[in-house]
Amino acid sequence: MKRIKTYLKYLGFTILSILICLLLISTLYYFNILGSGLVKFLRPLVIFINIFISSYILGKHTEKNGYLEGLKLGSMIILTFFIISLILFRNYFQLKLIFYYFIILFISIFGSMVGISKNEKK
Repeated sequence: MKRIKTYLKYLGFTILSILICLLLISTLYYFNILGSGLVKFLRPLVIFINIFISSYILGKHTEKNGYLEGLKLGSMIILTFFIISLILFRNYFQLKLIFYYFIILFISIFGSMVGISKNEKK
């Protein structure tokens, strides 16, 4: 039960930080501070950076098998995005979407592996 709470904490942190950052970017775009080309570049970048940071932190608190922890967190993030996509947007599978999910999974695994390698051994 403790492990589930840990994953839900990191998932909640990731989703909340993504929403806050995307809200900030959308607000700046609304007031014509950011251009549309920059916004199209920043939206996925913010998502990828937030996922990397949360999986990095998860990896720092893990003792072994960082890639599995990143895989679990990445899978939970992908599942959350997929459910939100189905409920709100009713999008169907596209090759672009599957490629996007693989990038998210890879970034999560990589972030957790980097985090566990930076873990201070006690």
